[in-house]
This record gives sequence, C-alpha cells and structure tokens, in this order.
Amino acid sequence: MLKGCLTNKTKAFDANYMASNLYALATARGANKDKLLHGTGIFTDDFTNNRLLSVNQLLILIQNAQHLCSGHDIAFQFGHSLVNTIDAQYPDLVNALKSTSDFIGCMRVLSIMNVQIFPFMSAHTFKDPDNIYIVLQDSIGLRKNQTFMIEASCTALVAMSKTCIGRRLKFSFSFPFARPKHIYEYEENLGSRLTFSHPMLTIKLPISETTISCPDRHPGLNRYAVKTVINKRLYKFSLMDKIRSQLRSKPGRTLPELATLNSLSQASFKRILKEHNISFQQLVDELCCQEALYYLQIQKLKNEQSAAYMRFNDVNNFRRAVKRCTGLTPSELRQT
Repeated sequence: MLKGCLTNKTKAFDANYMASNLYALATARGANKDKLLHGTGIFTDDFTNNRLLSVNQLLILIQNAQHLCSGHDIAFQFGHSLVNTIDAQYPDLVNALKSTSDFIGCMRVLSIMNVQIFPFMSAHTFKDPDNIYIVLQDSIGLRKNQTFMIEASCTALVAMSKTCIGRRLKFSFSFPFARPKHIYEYEENLGSRLTFSHPMLTIKLPISETTISCPDRHPGLNRYAVKTVINKRLYKFSLMDKIRSQLRSKPGRTLPELATLNSLSQASFKRILKEHNISFQQLVDELCCQEALYYLQIQKLKNEQSAAYMRFNDVNNFRRAVKRCTGLTPSELRQT
C-alpha cells in the first residue's frame, strides 16, 4: 500500500530547518525577500512558528533562490547549512550518528531518517570486495532542481561524514551530467575525485574507509538514540522509493500488478506517478540501469552472467535493455 508514504504534497517539514536555511542563504546574497517567497505559500513568520511545509513548496523556494542569486555555490552552501544546523533540529539523530561505530553505522542511521531530513534524494548501495557504491536517486520528482539537489546532497554527505568520523573520507563522485564550468565549487566542497557524463549518479568509497571508528562511538548511547529516532520518525518511505522497493522485491512486476498491489486503478497509479514527474517505465529503466552498472561496469561480468542476474532469458533483449537505460552497450560499460 502507498498509504502513509511521503508525497510531494505532504506537509511534513518544519519551515525553520530547510526553508529557513535556504532563505537565510539567499537573502544574504541579496535576493529580494518578496520575490524569493513568491509562489511558495511560505511567509517569514513560518520560520519561527514551526509551520509544516510540503516538498513542492520547498522546490519552488529552491527555484526562486537559484533565479535570484548570482554565483554557483548556493547549493553547496545549502548542503553545509543543513549539516551545521541539524543538531538544533534533530539532536537525537546527531547523537545516534556520532555514537555509532563507523561510517557504515552512520549510513544506517541516515537511512532511517532520510525521508524526514532530506526528502529529495535517497540512496541504494552495492559493494564489491574493495569498494562500496552509493547510488543517489531522485525520491520526490525533482525535474529542474535535480542538479541543485545533487550538489547539495553530495556536499551534505561529505560534511556529515566529517562530523561523524572526524575527517573527510575518500569519496569518488561520478555525475550524470557534463563537467560544469564552476568546477572549482565541486573540488572545494567534494574533493578532486570527480568524473562526469556518467549514466548515473554514483559515489564510490573504499571499504577500508567505511570501517574507520567514530571517535565518539558508544554502543549503549547509540542503541538508545537510534530507538528514539525510530519512534519519532513520521515516514519510512517516499512514494517513489516505496514503488522502487516493490519492484526490487519482485522484479518483472507490471504496472497493472503494482496498481492492484496498492489498491489503485491503473489510471490513478499513472496519475500519481505523473504528479511526481516520473513514469512506470522510467522507474523500471532506472533500476535496470543500476543493476547494469553494477554487474557490467563494476563486476565486469559477461553478458550471459549479467543477463541471468538481471532476470533476462534472452541475451539480445538484455543488450537492448542495457543500451536503452544506460546509453551504452554492455561492452562499452565493461570498458569504462
């Protein structure tokens, strides 16, 4: 059932965290206050009265900020500001993060509260003997705001890891767009391990980095803090991530089957997806792309092996699907 999932219309976010941070950043750069809030349904009083906002309201605010602010650093600074102010907004979450044993523990804690603290993107992980691969995916229907949120989320991840571990970890970032002109901002905030024009946003981290102990680790405090965080959590999934989970749990499910599973008509299911700026086929292709990158680009498996893991009975159909969802042939993926 999709009931209880976060949608882009759900009013679930205190105005005094994400919206307030972005408002402060934009006005500090000279953005007109009235123009910044135009069309958002947000008022300055909301930043102090704990009014709840929806993702759609936040996305309009982000669009306005990008339009009104000069320079290319506001998304990166937004990512930093979320980490710098998270202690005041979610003290139990910060306790859970700092008291965990290592970065893997930090990732688990972040996944528990992902929808609540950063509803725009979610993570899916793969690993091999040497590295962990974090695939960041749109979880709410970002459209024009995708690049902004990629910059903000990657910055927040780097900053949060430094908060938990005590130093910047050796992340390598592969971005799904061409090398930007403002490359300095990427290097300043994310480091020098950057590649562009990749089929999917992927973050690589050596396994050895994930097991570095947190300086403030405390198993007892961590158990208590995590339990507190879970009890305060309002949503476990965004709607898009719930559908992804249903597709991953039983690959090959059709649109009619998913509609029935969620007690919806096909028309209603399509409408809900459209409201989140995505289609059923796009979700299917996205998951296909993730698996193709893992089996072909990372594991370097042969076509027959990869096709079997990805549940294709016909290798030719497998090749066509990989080309459609990644833009590259299986051979080209293995060579990258």
